[in-house]
Parts: sequence; structure tokens; C-alpha cells
Amino acid sequence: MSTKKIGLKRTAGIIIMLVVLLACVGTSILVVQMTKSNLASKEANLPESAISLYLKQVKNNDFNGIYENSLLIDPHLNSKEDYDQGIKDIYKGVNLDKLMYIDETTDYGDLLYGIYEGNIKVATVKLIKTADGKWLATTVFQGDNNYIVEVPEGVTIKVNGLDVGKEYIKQSEVPATNFSGLKDTSKAPKVTRYELTNLISEPQITVDGTGYTMIKDVLSNTYYVGKGTINSDLENTILSAAKTVARYPTKDGTLGAISAITITNSDFYDRVKTMDNQWYAAHNVSQFSNEDVLTIVQQDENSMIGNVIFDYLIASGSTSKEYHIGYQISFLKVNGAWKIAGFAIDNELNPATVKY
Repeated sequence: MSTKKIGLKRTAGIIIMLVVLLACVGTSILVVQMTKSNLASKEANLPESAISLYLKQVKNNDFNGIYENSLLIDPHLNSKEDYDQGIKDIYKGVNLDKLMYIDETTDYGDLLYGIYEGNIKVATVKLIKTADGKWLATTVFQGDNNYIVEVPEGVTIKVNGLDVGKEYIKQSEVPATNFSGLKDTSKAPKVTRYELTNLISEPQITVDGTGYTMIKDVLSNTYYVGKGTINSDLENTILSAAKTVARYPTKDGTLGAISAITITNSDFYDRVKTMDNQWYAAHNVSQFSNEDVLTIVQQDENSMIGNVIFDYLIASGSTSKEYHIGYQISFLKVNGAWKIAGFAIDNELNPATVKY
């Protein structure tokens, strides 16, 4: 074999080896790139990655994304404005680049992480996994305010513009709370009771259906929904009943006058009949002024609840005292006549009351 042929074979062999080597290198680079891409993809789907992304949203003031995700992760009825402010308050003054997070999930609870700045806990973050395998994070709020909303059957409501679904129903077909002082509540209007928890502020409630409105209980965080009524006969009934009650403590009226307009099998009547009104000084003037029925809501056709205010002047010679009164009274229609079924005092309903 000639030297020339051997040289050609050697050159061809070297070329083949180079091609194979290049192919191997190329394949290795491709494998590394695919591995990196794979790892990045897996890392993006880790809970910790969702927390990092969430904190980045907070830092960049991406409150639209934060609010939308919060409704998916931990459904709530806070308004966007309240929620945004709540997030700002929690992370105010915090160095978001130096936060650490620690898994604080319990054996049977939600996936939770504590967010820390040094040794100080800033917040708790909750995570859920979406259908496409990605994680979403949100701050867990412990709102200060819980509310009950009582609604006639078939009426729907929104809170802060959000639909209140069946998941918020606590009880159905139960007597309205403002009639709970009756010994027999069988004639009280029946309502669906919704429970709203962890609200940041007072809810803005809107009612679907013509003519519906609401009134808030003066003694609790309960709203009563019903038909809003403007009716002079009902206004006169409420005002007359309120004056009858007001006259008794000053001995300008009698217990008999109250019992005539009251369901006597009730805690209200029990309170009135045991009231000591013997201490009040004699006087020769008692008069009402600035009378107004602020609101009337009918939970059904045989019930109503209303807020009423007036000023009540008591005088004897040169000595006088004016009381600025506010009452919330619930009524039931019994044998065609309106009777007091529940009663609460809130003088702050009256604008003349000095508030400290």
C-alpha cells in the first residue's frame, strides 16, 4: 500500500473523529440546556418560587394580580380598596429583598409559610396548587370584623360588589334575630342567615330585587334585609309606640299603656314591668320635639323594624332636662294590630346626642 493512501485514510479517520466529537459536544450542550430548562420549569412550580413571585408583586405594587389571586386561594368578601390597603399596611416599612420564609404547615392544615424579617414575623402566606400544577400565594388576613346578614328567602345579596354564595349560609328558614326576645317565635319572619367573617371594614351590602333595603341592628353586627317602606301610617305607629315607652320611666305614662301595644310574652315586656321608675322627680312639663322615623324595613308583610328619634323635655319650674332619644323597635302584626316584639336603645342614632 502506498504512503499516499495511508495518509488519506488517516485524514479521513481524523475527520470522522472530529465529526463524532462535535456531535457529542453538541449533544452534551443540548442535554445541558434541556436539563437547565427542565430544572427551571420544575423550580418555577415549587411553592417557594410562588412566594418569591408573590413578594415581587408586593414590591412592584401589582395589586391587581395580588387581589385576583387572593380570591382564588382564600375566597373572601373584602373590597379591592380595603384589601390593597391591608397588604400595604402589613408590608409597610419591610425590606422585601431580605425576607425569609419558613414552612409552618401543620399535619392536617393548609400549606402555610411564615414570612420573616430577621427574627420578626411579618406575615403568614398560604399557597394552593392550581389545575395546571403551578402554585399561587396569598397573605392570610385575620380581619377584625364579622357580620351576620339576615335575608328573606329567595333574595340574593352582594358584599363589596362580590356575590355572596351558598357557602356563606349559616342557617336557613330560621326566625329573624330581632324577634329572638319572644317566648314564641313561630310568627316571626323566617330568614336565611349569612355569616361574613374576617372583613377588614364594614361591608357594603347591595340587595338584588326591587324595593329591598336593609337596617343594621344597633346592638350587634347584624343586618336585616327587607322591603324598604315609606308609609305614614307605619311611621305614626312607630313614633306613637316610642313615645308611649319613653313616658313610662318619667311617670308620664303607665305600664298598662305599654302592655296594650306590646307582645307581653317577651323579654322586652319583662324588662319594662320590672323597671323601677319611682325615683323620678315630680314635674309639670313633658314634651316631645324633633321627631323622626329614620328607617322602616319590613322582613315580611306582618313584621317591621324601624329606627326612631326624638327629643324629650322634662321641666319643673326653672329646672329642666332634655333627653335626646334613639330607639330601634321591631313589631309583629297580631290580630290586625301592630305590637312591639323587640326593643333596643341607641341614643347615638339621634344627631343631637353628644359623641365623645
